[in-house]
Amino acid sequence: MDAHTRPEGPSRLPAGLTVTGDLSSDHDLSIDGTFDGQITIPEQHLTIGKSARVKAKIVARSVTVAGRLDGTITATERVRLDVTASVRAHMQTPSLSLAEGAQFSGSVDPSRTEAAMLVAKYRQKQA
Repeated sequence: MDAHTRPEGPSRLPAGLTVTGDLSSDHDLSIDGTFDGQITIPEQHLTIGKSARVKAKIVARSVTVAGRLDGTITATERVRLDVTASVRAHMQTPSLSLAEGAQFSGSVDPSRTEAAMLVAKYRQKQA
């Protein structure tokens, strides 16, 4: 494997790592540490692991939450909250799945997902 070849699989922010800022990626993303900022991965999947603490504005194809999240989610396909999830958020997504025991406080708007995603992609190109 040469220096410019990436292994397959998601990009990872491991437990114990704290990141503040704006994050974008061409790969799926898995967070197990602490993140505060904006995550823009409109064509990828985001996993917020059981040990993760995330405060963010999120734009992704799909999102799975097992840890703590405070913020907003725009997902074109779906959002899944696992049994260990604790979420305070406004979500724009056509599909939401809550496992029994997941904690959710916020709102869900299934009707404006496509428009919100187009705006997010436009803003990403402008940055």
